[in-house]
Amino acid sequence: MLAETLNIDAERALDLYYSTQTARQLSDARYGLQLMSDHYILDDILEEIRK
Repeated sequence: MLAETLNIDAERALDLYYSTQTARQLSDARYGLQLMSDHYILDDILEEIRK
């Protein structure tokens, strides 16, 4: 979804994803992001990238 939204290749999208705080929080159950929809996660990542 990130690659499609930003019109970039999958490898670049993965690099961007793994560089975000959202990705780190997603792997930590304390944040509860595992319960959120894909679109919610995508919005968080996009907002983080824009900053």
